[in-house]
Parts: sequence; C-alpha cells; structure tokens
Amino acid sequence: MLRLPIIMLVVSCLLSLTGYAQKYSTAAGLRVDGDLLGITVKQRVFRTIALEGMLTGNDTEMRGTLLLENHYPIMGKGLNFYIGGGGHVGGIDDLGAVAGVDAIMGAELKIPLLRLLVSADVKPAYNFVYEQQRLEYSTAVSVRYVLGKEGKSQRKKARIRRQQKRERLKTKSAKIKEREKQKREKFKEQEKTKRTKYKEKTKRLKEKNKAKRKKQKEKEEKTFRDWKVFQIFKSEK
Repeated sequence: MLRLPIIMLVVSCLLSLTGYAQKYSTAAGLRVDGDLLGITVKQRVFRTIALEGMLTGNDTEMRGTLLLENHYPIMGKGLNFYIGGGGHVGGIDDLGAVAGVDAIMGAELKIPLLRLLVSADVKPAYNFVYEQQRLEYSTAVSVRYVLGKEGKSQRKKARIRRQQKRERLKTKSAKIKEREKQKREKFKEQEKTKRTKYKEKTKRLKEKNKAKRKKQKEKEEKTFRDWKVFQIFKSEK
C-alpha cells in the first residue's frame, strides 16, 4: 500500500517540473492503487470539469469507479490541483458485492513536450455494501497518455474568455480610478469652498472690528469735545 509521505513527495516533484505543458481533452493510462492495478480514463467535459473512470482490481477483487473532478491551476497551465467525488461498484471473491461513494483529491501534471499526464491522489471511500470494511482510504499514482489535446475552438474560446476577463478587470480598474479622481476633485472643491468661506468670514470680521473701532473713536472724540466745551463754559462763568 502506498503511503501518504510518498504521495506528498511525488506531488512536490510535480510542483518542481512545471513548464510549457498543454491542456488536454482526453487521456487514458494505468493506475497503481496499493495492491490494485487498473486503467483510468479522464475526459474533460467543461473548461475545469472532468469525468474520470477507473477499472481496478487484483486476483480477488474487481472494482469500477466514476468520479466528477474540478481542476484548479497551481503553477502554469500544466499543473492542476483537483478535487471531486463519485461512486464505485464491484465484487470480491467469496465476499460478494461492493458499492459505495468516493471522494478524491490530488495533483496532476502534463509533462512538458510529452503527451503524458502524471498524477498522485488520495481517495477515501465509504461502502454501503460490504460490511467488513465500511470506510476505505487509499493513495495512488496514475500515468496517462493524452489521446486528444484541447481543440482549436476550445483554445479560441478560452482566449476570448481570458480577453473578456482582462477587459472587465481593465474597465473595473478604470472605474475605480475615475471614482478616486472624482473623490479627490470633490475633496479639493470642498477645501476650496471652506477656504473661500473662511476668507469671507475673516474679511467680514475685520470690517466689523474696524467699524467698531471707528465708532469707539468717534464716541471718544465727542466726549472730549463735550469736556472742552464744559471747561470753557466753566472758565467764562
């Protein structure tokens, strides 16, 4: 039975081998799952969704599995992380039928310049039939040969989608920049209005103080004149 550290080592090696890989539409090959050996076929049904069929067995067991997997690019377009689920049916000598559900998680690499796919995965399964072992856990390595590359029309559609995505991001970025520009202009206008109002208020306050000082001065001059007149009148008397 393959151990998880071996799988992690294989995945690490895959991560270091990313290069000028190409996408594919159909691939088939061999799968080694502990003491189970079999064939695996993977077919892309959408841009990131693939169907994988497995037929594995040994001297005492035969099992067929169908999985739906979603792929996520990791480094470049040749290396993908995938996760999915499905079900299995089969039989074991002297024990009867086997049936249940499966989950899968793994990494897949398209070897640069070759039509080969190498993948490593972890696949837990739960059996509804075959009570002796309800929960199973396996790790496996698969090597597939690319039978069909991604077609020109698919690549063209993918390029159009990428271009549309770039255009949307560009438009969104332009809108954000325009909003930021409008905010800055609005802030500048508000600051300009505040300064204008402050200057007008300061000017009115200065004029008010000037008028107040003038009025006070006139009052003082009038008081002084009244006092002089009083002094003159008193001296004449």
